[in-house]
Amino acid sequence: MTRALSAVDRLLVFLCGCTLLGAGLAPAALYWDVPYASEFVASLDRARLSSLPQSPWYPYALAGALTVALVLGAWLVYSNIRSRAFTTRPVTPADGKHGDTVFHLQRVAQAACEHMSASEVVDNAQATVAMVRDRPTVTFTVTAEPGYTLRETVSFVESAERDFVAACGAMDIDTVYKLHLDRIGG
Repeated sequence: MTRALSAVDRLLVFLCGCTLLGAGLAPAALYWDVPYASEFVASLDRARLSSLPQSPWYPYALAGALTVALVLGAWLVYSNIRSRAFTTRPVTPADGKHGDTVFHLQRVAQAACEHMSASEVVDNAQATVAMVRDRPTVTFTVTAEPGYTLRETVSFVESAERDFVAACGAMDIDTVYKLHLDRIGG
């Protein structure tokens, strides 16, 4: 999710929350005769408000609002559920006349997970390759065996990180390791 999209999501949630809060508090304010709310409601022309649906422009305004709401809603849903995963990254060759090299990063990450899982220190390892903000990122989720100390486990994961960086060469990617310590069986 990009920063702009998360800002739009938060703004919409805030505005919807304020609208719902106001809609819930308005009847309570009228019931207890809160001065500002009662004066505002008394100043409204209820006859004019009730005649709005009979206006000739009202169905068109309603249809236009529905169309805009549907388009914006579809865009928001698509933007929020869109996958930011990728599998390949281009590698810049030393000499451009030899062509382009494409690196299948998901397979290398999966091979790194298999290598870590083959060790006695790690019980399970999984990798996801996706864009996090504007950066290509490989996220490793490593579940460690409980019989090893945290220092040994971290040392092993740091060694695996060095191997992964060496395998990826000069690609500009970020790596994140989520280390889970498995429960001790009783």
